[in-house]
Amino acid sequence: MTIAHDAFVAASFDESASRFKGEVGAGDYRLRAVVDALGPLEGRRVLDLGCGKGRFASRLQQQGAEVVGLDVSSRMLAEAQGLDRVRGSARRLPFASAAFDAVVAIEVIEHVGPVGLGPVLDEARRVLRPGGRLAIIDKNVGALDAKRPWLPSLIVKRIDERRGLWMYPRGGPVSEQWFRPEALKKRLRRDFQDVRVQYLLRPEEAPRLVFRAIPRTRLMVLWSGRVEASR
Repeated sequence: MTIAHDAFVAASFDESASRFKGEVGAGDYRLRAVVDALGPLEGRRVLDLGCGKGRFASRLQQQGAEVVGLDVSSRMLAEAQGLDRVRGSARRLPFASAAFDAVVAIEVIEHVGPVGLGPVLDEARRVLRPGGRLAIIDKNVGALDAKRPWLPSLIVKRIDERRGLWMYPRGGPVSEQWFRPEALKKRLRRDFQDVRVQYLLRPEEAPRLVFRAIPRTRLMVLWSGRVEASR
């Protein structure tokens, strides 16, 4: 099941690679949130899970990090220039234990499926050094839609899936998974310390009072934590 899942995700990204950007702005709200969560990056070794075309990895490199990008899609990786790249699954990382100072996963764990989340988090914990940090950005199942804030984002997603406008076809073997922020925070606390949740304000949401006033209505969430330091 795991191999079939990863193969389907890889094929989907290979087929739709042209839809994804190869760069991200230096002021991108997700990038700022990850950098703030990780702290100083100079000389630190960072693993970018689901790096895609390397748009976030390249920005982290510009801040002095040594970044390795991992992705299941060969076509996406082919466009990740100037980056150490490895094709592989986040469920079975091809790296030694305690090999990295930080692991980032930006809009990645939504693709691993409910069964895959545990192995991905276990592997992230394994490859992190004592004191290493994890930063995850993904979608909030309780968010409101930015254009129509009287509607839950999840309902809009399901409508678009029926219309064939989403990446994965409705009723197929893979469906994008969104998360309950507190539930994922609780899961992370099994293996990480100082686990925090931050609701990120997207540019599309900023003009609306409801998103500025009530953070839990926002779509994108940052979860962060660290591995216990050696004594």
